[in-house]
Amino acid sequence: MIREEGRREETFEEKAAELLNAKIPSERVILIELLATIDGARAIPYLIAALRDDEKQVRNAAARSLGSIGESAVPQISALLTDQWWVIRYRACEALSMMENSSVYPYLQSALSDERDHVRYMAAKGLMNLRIPSAIPDLMPLLQDENPYVRAMAEKAINSMKMIRE
Repeated sequence: MIREEGRREETFEEKAAELLNAKIPSERVILIELLATIDGARAIPYLIAALRDDEKQVRNAAARSLGSIGESAVPQISALLTDQWWVIRYRACEALSMMENSSVYPYLQSALSDERDHVRYMAAKGLMNLRIPSAIPDLMPLLQDENPYVRAMAEKAINSMKMIRE
């Protein structure tokens, strides 16, 4: 691309490569947000790659950006729910829950039985964000979860859905 001043503007792919190679985490966060804003659909593979970043703030930004893209990102995000690394499954649930779209319900529902408590917690939180009262039976088993934070989130989600139903 050429700008009016005669300076060459970076292509989307060059910006994406810059994201993957940026040394400073805060730069990677800025580039993640930029890519998602420029072209969310084209950014998806780069954002998914950023979910594997060593820095928590970068993974968080990638999940938020994936969630902001919306329904077109659901197939790629939902595929991450079977990843071997629990952090990826957790961030996938987080991204799906940010969409507040009922189409993600089955994916969050399946994550309620994940082996990792962090993932179960985020799946329950995601269902709460969906505000679908019919999800209450799915959340009920988590009231007996071994992790107190998972139990608390399940209770909070159920109570919020009961208020919607009433």
